[in-house]
This record gives sequence, structure tokens and C-alpha cells, in this order.
Amino acid sequence: MRETTTSAAGKICLLLVLFLFDGGACIKWLALGRAWDGLAWTREACTEVRNLGLLERKQAKVCRATLDVMPSFVQAAKDTSTVCQKAFQNRRWNCSSIDRAPDYTSELVTGTREQAFVYAMSAAAAVWRLARGCALGSLAACTCATPPRREPPSPSALISSSSYSKNSMSFALSSKNSFKWGGCGDDVRSASRMAKRFLQGSSPQSAGAVGKFLHAVNMHNNRAGRRAVEQSLTLECKCHGVSGSCSVRTCWRGLGSSGPTVAGARLLRRYASAMEVTPRTGGRLPPLYHLDNLLYTTKSPDYCLPDKMKGSLGTIGRQCNGSSAGYDGCEYLCCGRGHVTKSQEIIERCECKYISCCYVKCKTCRRIITNYECN
Repeated sequence: MRETTTSAAGKICLLLVLFLFDGGACIKWLALGRAWDGLAWTREACTEVRNLGLLERKQAKVCRATLDVMPSFVQAAKDTSTVCQKAFQNRRWNCSSIDRAPDYTSELVTGTREQAFVYAMSAAAAVWRLARGCALGSLAACTCATPPRREPPSPSALISSSSYSKNSMSFALSSKNSFKWGGCGDDVRSASRMAKRFLQGSSPQSAGAVGKFLHAVNMHNNRAGRRAVEQSLTLECKCHGVSGSCSVRTCWRGLGSSGPTVAGARLLRRYASAMEVTPRTGGRLPPLYHLDNLLYTTKSPDYCLPDKMKGSLGTIGRQCNGSSAGYDGCEYLCCGRGHVTKSQEIIERCECKYISCCYVKCKTCRRIITNYECN
């Protein structure tokens, strides 16, 4: 009995320590997606945002030194919220607390899996937006990516072949076609460097070993997010030649047009396999963890019932899928508490037909919509 009491007391002390040193300081900038969208950036604005608690000290310094990158971070903040909420929309934790920035609930400041994902996703979104800014010429520090030294592979080896027309696919049968690097590749390397400079906040001086360790974990997840964008680069090519012969192809490495969602899907898989780590002497991470892994220090609650101390909103009243056995299914989402079925009759216009030139005649249809809601 004494061991159990001691263990519980130790967990409470650790939670208080993590709150005291504010493990979510470096993602408070995600509030910029709402608070500073569309507003002009000046050195005075950077100071104001810092005073409002939306930027950490080093982030405000970067803001004042490179004002042109700030619109990219504002868009990245919006991307992070959108991708996170879409990825977790059918789970017990649905990422809705991210919109509380900068006043996060405890699951985003105590080193949980959810905090790991948000740190990584925010870094990925920042790199993606900065890389696109480089390619569009809107940032002073970078332009297009430097072409690789090795020649592009054949079209049959490409990850994405959407740039090829049906007439140009015959190019894959020949190895004598000329190629050249061209276009404007996304400069992910420069973007990652700029994102790191902004996102790598300073470790609290008085945090002690536990605070420094959590900071090291956050920065590791930050790096994993940046790497997820680097791994999302694909080879894109265009064919040139008479009658679609594709005698010459121009290729570049780009991120496509799907936004940071590709990196988000990659990070969601790593969220499921995230590894738990415990504080070590000196506040450093163990040396054997792979750069792509997501790390966490605190086990997450089950998010079944409301608990403000743990950052859980609960799932009471959440809609679920009555025919699914997955995360969105009523059995999982309602945590075994059961659900209620609600039916609603909808009356709407249907089977509309044009009569003459400008008159539409419709029938009135009735249909039943069934919703399932967690107890």
C-alpha cells in the first residue's frame, strides 16, 4: 500500500514539475493562425506578439530578424490545426484542444503522445509552407532547390507519374532519351533550416533535469516532423519533344499540391508506434532512438470521461458510427458506456426537372437520418 501511495505521489510531483516548466512553450505560436491572420508584420508586431505570450523569446528574435517568413508560419499554424483535427476527428482525443492555443490543456504540455504529434506536425507544416515560399520567390533567404547531381530515374521508377501524359509513357521503353534538371524544385533543405531556427526554443535555465529532458524530447519530435517533409519529396517531370515523343524530359523534386497532409499521414503512423522514454542524468535522450520515431514521456489518459487535470474532454455526446468496428465505432468511441440512437425525418426537394426554359418542377421527398450518440 505504501509503494502505491509513493508511486502516485511521484507522478503528481512530476506532473507539477512539467506544468511549472511549461512543456508546450514552443508551440504557443500556433495561436498565430487565429490571432494574427492577415495582419502586417513589423518589428513592433513581433514584440507585441511576444508580450501576448504567443512567441518564445528566441522565436520573437527570429521574427524581428526575418519578417518575411512570418506569413508562412501563420499559414503553418492553420495547417497544423486542420491536419491534426482531420487526422483525429474519429478518435477519443479529437485534437480540438489545439484551438485553445496558447492556453493549452495538460495533454499538450506534459509530454504525451498527443503533444509529440502536435510538435512534429507543426514542424512539418512550417517546413512545407517555407519551402513553397522559397519556390514562389516570396522569401529573401531562398529560391528554388539546387538540382541533384545524379540523373533522374526512368518514369517507371517515379513515385508520382501524374506529370506524364498517356502519349509520353512510351518513354519508359527507351533508355536513350535525354533528360535535364529544371523547373523549380522545393528547397526543403533551406526551409528545414529556417524552421529549425524558429522552432527550436531555448531550454528553461532553471528547469532542472526533468524540464531539460522534456525539452529534448520536444525538439526530437520537432526534428522528426521536419524529416517527414523531406521524405515526402517526389520526382516530378515534364516531357518535351515532337508529337509527344518525350525526347527530352525536365525533372525536379517537389512536394506536390496536397499540402502538409502527406507528412501528416506519415506522422500519424508514427504516433501509433511512438516510444516512451524516461528522464536520464543530464536531461539527454538515450542515444539509440531513430530520428524518425516520435517520443513521449507521459502516458495519455483514455479520454473517455471529462477530466480537466488531464486535459480530457470525454466522449459523452460524441457522434459515432453504429456499423464500424474501428476508432469511429460506437463500441470504442463510447468506451463501452453504450449509445443512443436518434432518428430524424428530413423533408427535401428531389427529382427536379426543367419545364420549358425557366421553370423547375420538383417532388417532395422524405428520408430518415439515423445518428448514434455516446452515453
